[in-house]
Amino acid sequence: MAASRLSLADELADIRAEITRLQQRESRLQALADDLPPIPVFRRGWPILRRPAAAAAVSA
Repeated sequence: MAASRLSLADELADIRAEITRLQQRESRLQALADDLPPIPVFRRGWPILRRPAAAAAVSA
């Protein structure tokens, strides 16, 4: 019984360490995301491509 309790305690400690590691990684990634400038989806001067069916529906 003592061996199984020890292994469960070890497993729980490993899980808690993994949770801590993932929380720290999340914090680092969020800091990177906060520091990056926003990237616009559409830029001035880029043509907006239309599909032929959509263009025909618009002109009809």
